[in-house]
Amino acid sequence: MNRRRTALLSLTALLGAALVASPGSPAAADEVEQLKNGTFDTTTAPWWASSNVTAGLSGGQLCADVPGGTANRWDAAVGQNDVSLVKGQSYKFSFTANGSPEGHVLRAIVGLQVAPYDTYFEVSPQLSVSGNSYSYTFTSPVDTAQGQVGFQLGGSADPFRFCMDDVSLLGGVPPEVYEPDTGPRVRVNQVAYLPAGPKNATLVTDATAKLPWQLKSASGAVVAHGWTLPRGTDVSSGQNVHSIDFGAYKKRGTGLTLVADGETSRPFDIGTGAYEQLRLDAAKYYYTQRSGIAIRDDLRPGYGRAAGHVNTAPNQGDKNVPCQPGVCDYTLDVSGGWYDAGDHGKYVVNGGISTWEVLSTYERELLARTGEPAKLGDGTLAIPESGNKVPDILDEARWELEFLLKMQVPDGQPLAGMAHHKVHDEQWTGLPLLPSDDPQKRELHPASTAATLNLAATAAQAARLYKPYDKAFAAKALTAARKAWTAALAHPDLYASESDGTGGGTYADNNVTDEFYWAAAE
Repeated sequence: MNRRRTALLSLTALLGAALVASPGSPAAADEVEQLKNGTFDTTTAPWWASSNVTAGLSGGQLCADVPGGTANRWDAAVGQNDVSLVKGQSYKFSFTANGSPEGHVLRAIVGLQVAPYDTYFEVSPQLSVSGNSYSYTFTSPVDTAQGQVGFQLGGSADPFRFCMDDVSLLGGVPPEVYEPDTGPRVRVNQVAYLPAGPKNATLVTDATAKLPWQLKSASGAVVAHGWTLPRGTDVSSGQNVHSIDFGAYKKRGTGLTLVADGETSRPFDIGTGAYEQLRLDAAKYYYTQRSGIAIRDDLRPGYGRAAGHVNTAPNQGDKNVPCQPGVCDYTLDVSGGWYDAGDHGKYVVNGGISTWEVLSTYERELLARTGEPAKLGDGTLAIPESGNKVPDILDEARWELEFLLKMQVPDGQPLAGMAHHKVHDEQWTGLPLLPSDDPQKRELHPASTAATLNLAATAAQAARLYKPYDKAFAAKALTAARKAWTAALAHPDLYASESDGTGGGTYADNNVTDEFYWAAAE
């Protein structure tokens, strides 16, 4: 919210004198156009542009030359203020737009032009050179004469040209009535039920007394039956429901159905096959979050991208990152690891628990009576390291482990052996933004006891799991774990600051007794 306020206050270059939009019409009235001059036949007034955007009339369109190197969407924009909105009234927001070169993303909003700069509707289409038409409806949650229609264009590393035409905000448009297809009133798990697991279903019905149910095979034969359990009104849906428990039936099958109250459920399976892919999909996700390496589209179709934060312009990179001012006087190579989220931050506490869960998944498969380690073995996850005779899940976890080790304070420095809490952009990352397009300075944040214990725990676990495959790496991890444990004992209450939240989450924690227990156990 504060970021948007800063951006909007900088929108000072008006393209023409502002005109007051006509008041919104009552909800049941005819359609009323709320914008002035959306066709740009002879002028661009009263549309404005931010001070870093050059905009004007071109071929009956409003065209804007957008600079590159901005961090946030709202850092470059065109728009119109003083738009009237009526609470509860539906509006049709439509426009045509194009961008050159192709592929830039536009954020079109309807919101409030003054603090707190609320957004009532937004959409982010990707622009094409040939142009496209867009049309949406929404309902205003407020009454205001200070509405704004804005087209936010920032966040691109490269300059581009944006043009728009036929911009319209029609009031009095009936809302689109959403009628969800909720399917049969007998609601089942359509993924699958496990043979030995619980099997529950829900019946939506007006009946208040128990009702008979039947479980049928794909051929229609009744294989189990029983009675529903009335549950009354479901709080979240407001519907009267019964529950059906058919967990006593443990045979595998496909195409089964439940019948109750004259209704038949969608077909479902009882078996384990449906969950095989879930395990792989969950484990494969981490590769797409990698920092410091190009994500191959042949391995993750549709998710391929350039390597992020590898000291290639516009990136300032993660290979020689300084600390925040006053924190330290050295730089570290903290490349690699997993991005925590869209803001491109990398956090030892988040990465630590994630790594431990990945490693523990593999360790359970090794040790549990029901474990199947081969299903997480080499070649199972389709990652660049597949085929190196190391289980893929260990290869994936190592990408983050190497980063965690790099976050340790070097020998000879104050707090040697501790781990820096996090690394991220100096200011909040503009979203959406590819990691390779991020132009901001990266900073190391102060070391914390929580981060140090995360490092100690995961590195100790890594030492035993990687020993059969890479003894040198296992020894390196064990040395780092012991060093981190000793440092944490010497600094047991070095907590991350709750106020260190510019550019990334704080992930502060002033109770690390659980981390001490975890690290000691590992």
